[in-house]
Amino acid sequence: NTTSGAFNITSRKPSFNSGADFEVSYGNYAYLQAKASVTGALSKKIAGRLSFSGTQRDGIIDNIKTGKPTNTLNNQGIRGQLLFTPTENTNITLAGDITTQHNDGYAQVVAGVAPTKRAAYRQFNAIIADLNYQLPSLNAFDRKIDHDTPWRSNQDLGGASLNIDTKIGQGTLTSTTAWRFWTWDPSNDRDFTGLQQLAKSQNPSRQTQLTQELRYAGKITSKISGVAGIFFIDQTSKTNGTEESGNAQWRFAQDSQSPLWKTPGLFEGYGIHTDAKIHSTSAAIFGQLDWAITDRLHVLPGLRHNYDNKDADYNRKTYGGLQTTDPALLALKKKVYTDQEFSSQTDNTDFSGNLTVTYKVSDKINAYATYAKSYKPVGVNVAGLPTPPAGQTLADLAVVKPESVNHYEAGVKTSPFKNSIFNLTVFNTDIKDFQTNVQAAELGVNRGYLANADKVRVKGAELDASFVINRHFSINGAATYTDGKYVKFTNAPLPLEETGTTVDGVAVSFKDVSGTDLPGASRWAGSLGGEYTKNAKFFGNLGKFFIALDGYARSEFSSSPSASQYLKVPGYAIFNGRFGFRASDGLSVH
Repeated sequence: NTTSGAFNITSRKPSFNSGADFEVSYGNYAYLQAKASVTGALSKKIAGRLSFSGTQRDGIIDNIKTGKPTNTLNNQGIRGQLLFTPTENTNITLAGDITTQHNDGYAQVVAGVAPTKRAAYRQFNAIIADLNYQLPSLNAFDRKIDHDTPWRSNQDLGGASLNIDTKIGQGTLTSTTAWRFWTWDPSNDRDFTGLQQLAKSQNPSRQTQLTQELRYAGKITSKISGVAGIFFIDQTSKTNGTEESGNAQWRFAQDSQSPLWKTPGLFEGYGIHTDAKIHSTSAAIFGQLDWAITDRLHVLPGLRHNYDNKDADYNRKTYGGLQTTDPALLALKKKVYTDQEFSSQTDNTDFSGNLTVTYKVSDKINAYATYAKSYKPVGVNVAGLPTPPAGQTLADLAVVKPESVNHYEAGVKTSPFKNSIFNLTVFNTDIKDFQTNVQAAELGVNRGYLANADKVRVKGAELDASFVINRHFSINGAATYTDGKYVKFTNAPLPLEETGTTVDGVAVSFKDVSGTDLPGASRWAGSLGGEYTKNAKFFGNLGKFFIALDGYARSEFSSSPSASQYLKVPGYAIFNGRFGFRASDGLSVH
């Protein structure tokens, strides 16, 4: 029932045959990555596998304030598995893993300064001039910053799972029980400058989830096979956040010429503590069939029924700054941060499903058509909300309506001649109540919040092909045309350059962006690659020497929920060259 499909990642299971793998990579910026895995029998019916990975890299952005590079990598992970085979028909796998990622990052560089509709004294260049400050660079590719709040992106994640597969009749019954956690411990310089507009900005979080899936897959009759099951997830997320103003906050927040903005210490140390919690519970029953009407014609219907329940509590309290009873000064402080508290509870049910028809035209041509009704569950906001429009409350903005998706797709998959693939797909996706992350000009929601766009449409075509020219040469390529539009989005946030717009003296916070491009969607994208191989022997290992070149390119795209001329990412291309020796067993080097 996912809007964009799902990834199915299958890791190697323990083996009763002893074996080991080791891989090491080295690159610039002192990049070093090592991976290792060992497996083998522990007893007649128990096998194990232990895997490790570690990655380190120096920082790639130079912080001229501290004299140290930032955006480093420092990741380690370990995973263990036990496979128990009590009978020929039953496999039981117990797995556990833990990963630590303690990185100095992730800073962002300034790529430019855009004018807005605000008064001249509220433009960025006027603000930093008054504070006698200059950005270290306006060229993002200089990779220079002067951030004065430490960057930290520490996270620890892991969990355990128990998977049982047992053959029953003409199919397999599978039970998967899993528990996982994620701990997030960040520190950010959210003003992205060497000024103390924001002295602190961090939202440490702890998430835990428990899942259970039970499914049966197999043959029902000689012409019908299928899968049916149930799924349950219970998830809790808790956040204890802090955001605190520094000594430059007054100038960035200033929205009038009142001398009270310069009151010493008014905003310094003034901040917000946030306690937020989401508890989500979801359950589903699902099934899919593959009906072979003939050897050439297959019909694959699928259906899923979902129940989702979400409870959210948000409590934000202000603290610090100048302690005063002056109503005028208190009013200025409230323009920066205010107390905010709300709770929301929502639940929803939904049917989703798909119908695919495939037809084997010949041994070299397969055609298919798919209709899918997808669904993204109801959502809730727990990261602060902007001042609601007239007629709405915080509770109205807290709940995000579920997405409803109708997807149509048709295509052909062909092999026009030996060792070749040529596939073509056309698609159209209509999304009602599209869930999108939007920004607001209010400082208390500088991380953005979730909102619904009334209707979105994405349509296009995809082509991918690969050809083995001879035993040495092979080429592959793909191309995509995508037209993604807001069909209707009447209360979108303002584009960057329209921040500060007023109508008859009243500030405007929203805009109708219906008909404009979706963020992140390039009109054109494609890849092209080729490889030359030659059979060889390297240190006694049989394999192939290879040399290859791959390229990827995409056209410009918007990086903002509301298209802005200053937030368009120009089209670009990436090329990757590689060569080395690839062995089926033994030592490979590239």
